[in-house]
Amino acid sequence: MLQRSTWSGLVLSAAVFSAAWLTGASESYAQDAGAPAAAAPAAEPASAPAPTGSLKQLADDFMHYSIVNNDELAKANGQALLNANASPQDFLAAFEDAANGRNPREIMLRDQAREGLKDVAAQLLDRLEEGHRSVSRDPARIRADIERLGNGPRAYDNARDHLQAAGQFAAPLYIEYLQDNSKKELHPYLVRMMGEVGRPLLLPLVEGLKTPVVDLRITLVKIIGEIGYPQALPALRELQADASTTGELKSAVDLAIASIDKTGGAAASPASLYFKAAENYYDRKPSYQPLLPNEKTNPVWVWDKGLNNVSPLAVPTVIWTDVMSLRSTESALRLDQNNPQAISLWLAAQLRRELTLPAGVTDPTHDASKPPADFYARAFGPVYVNPVLNRALDAHDTPLALRAIDALQATGGINGLVSDSSGAPLVRALNSADRDIRFNAAFALARANPNVEFPSYFRVVPVLAEALNANQPGVIVVVSTDEDARNKLADGLRSANPPYTVFSANTVSGALEQAKEAPAPVAIIVANGTEVDAAESAVHASPKLGQTQVVILASPDQQAPHKAENGHPAVVDSHAGADAVLGSLTNTTSAGDAAKYAATSLDLLGVLTADHKSIYDINDAVPALMGTLKDKDSNVATKGAQVLGQLNNADAQKALANAALASETQAALKATFLTSLAESAKHTGNTLDASQVNSLIKIVQTESDPAIHLAAATALGALNVPSNQAANLIMDQSNK
Repeated sequence: MLQRSTWSGLVLSAAVFSAAWLTGASESYAQDAGAPAAAAPAAEPASAPAPTGSLKQLADDFMHYSIVNNDELAKANGQALLNANASPQDFLAAFEDAANGRNPREIMLRDQAREGLKDVAAQLLDRLEEGHRSVSRDPARIRADIERLGNGPRAYDNARDHLQAAGQFAAPLYIEYLQDNSKKELHPYLVRMMGEVGRPLLLPLVEGLKTPVVDLRITLVKIIGEIGYPQALPALRELQADASTTGELKSAVDLAIASIDKTGGAAASPASLYFKAAENYYDRKPSYQPLLPNEKTNPVWVWDKGLNNVSPLAVPTVIWTDVMSLRSTESALRLDQNNPQAISLWLAAQLRRELTLPAGVTDPTHDASKPPADFYARAFGPVYVNPVLNRALDAHDTPLALRAIDALQATGGINGLVSDSSGAPLVRALNSADRDIRFNAAFALARANPNVEFPSYFRVVPVLAEALNANQPGVIVVVSTDEDARNKLADGLRSANPPYTVFSANTVSGALEQAKEAPAPVAIIVANGTEVDAAESAVHASPKLGQTQVVILASPDQQAPHKAENGHPAVVDSHAGADAVLGSLTNTTSAGDAAKYAATSLDLLGVLTADHKSIYDINDAVPALMGTLKDKDSNVATKGAQVLGQLNNADAQKALANAALASETQAALKATFLTSLAESAKHTGNTLDASQVNSLIKIVQTESDPAIHLAAATALGALNVPSNQAANLIMDQSNK
């Protein structure tokens, strides 16, 4: 056992803690910061009594037993600390008083790597950081530290540690003091301190430039120039361009811009600079992200005219960059309303803000009485929504892309969908590697059903066919000259959950020939070698294979395993099994979505088939439609048969005949398939072979079910069978 001792206090460095709202800066924060911590879960039953003693003693014992690797006692003391439900300030004070050279945060972080302590240690660290936030941002403490700045070098240094820990949350008090003429002796020290705190103060100080007090503006401009970050340039440039900015303020602004802008970019208009800042926030550029990424909220600073000061709004961290992008685009539009790029960017940020905001969480910057983002997407129309879709595709942002596609479907005529200055992003979406985006783009273009061809129009039906088969077993092609390995992998894929239909051969061309009547393969699995080029060439050359993924089987010394990305094949260890192959695929859709996609695709194929002047060739979907005839859902089978019956396609007619003649087909579906077969004969003529016709005649001669009997007779008549077969029917009925 280590020798125990009495521990002295240690002031914890602010740098090791994450930050939150300035206590007292707003009523909501004051309530949050002052609220007691939530009750911790009750301690698990233990054979020994729960530890007792002061908070300091419990903190001391927790750190001691953690260091000596006594997990049981460390956990017991840690749980006792949590159960004490102390205020954040008292909790922090207990560890500061018990530290004696030990770093409580480092101890808690190490404990999180130990199975028996990780949960308790994580809760303790949360409480510790909550305590530090409450203390470092306490307005009374900040005021006391500001007052000490002029009391000599040592007092200044001590105050600086606390004020740097307070960071941006001290800004309202700095601005308050700078406006207080009775505190003029502190102003030089205060300005010096603000420069030393630096970047954390930038955004509240930029917002502070809205003050009508010219002297305060001059001071803030000088500090902003010293801090030196480009986020300030739009506001500074707006001041510079304002004809009312003269004299000392104008000189201060010119100097600040020169200090910050080393490239000459600030010569652009203020509106352009606001728009550029909005893009940087939207794209989450490194210096445009929240300063406190590990906290649930980050402040967005607003100007309070009544207080003549800045005030923080606690915005959920996950939407902070979107909110800042919205504010910057609004500033750009305030100066230049004829900026379509800013309008589209505002819409993208507004849509993404809504999509990202967690359920039950509010955004204090948003007026809930205003319409939702979808309202604006519909009101603005394709000219502004198309660039949103392009942004979403660039960022691989599926939820945003789907919202944009929904808006385009609701408002876009064909010109708005496929003829756009931004490069027809809906056509681009049609070729997306993301299944959800690809399917919804095809649905939108199918519903539009244009009468003029557009780029990649021939991709619409193959994607509809792919969507139709989304809830069917996928098709995979396996290519390898090693027959044993090929068969083993094929068997594994057929036994997977869900199972796959597998075609295998020693060449790509041979395997694809086997699969030509099947829906488009999800993937071509090919052993490393010359056939890799053949697989990629086949995918690039065929619209049907446009979204088929190539997966290379390679030994680790040849290529490191990885998923498909940026159009390049996936690589899987050649000794791995079916699970590894399936894990490398990126085209996956939930069962619920798959059923929805299949139903939507079938409905649209039916609409397009009925329009015999459509530019879309539904024959590309025949293999997929043929697959619906075996669907367990009779509604799907019925709709599929109806679409096939509308086509002038010999394969479709033969598939209908085979389904109708199959002994396992349910009676209700037999009549349906025969009715569709009759419809097919009207469009295609008779393409059945003699055995199929004879089987059909046999049904007409022997079937007792009236519905099937009539449907078979109708089909036989529509097929226009030779007269001798008709005569047989006459003679047959005559003998009866």
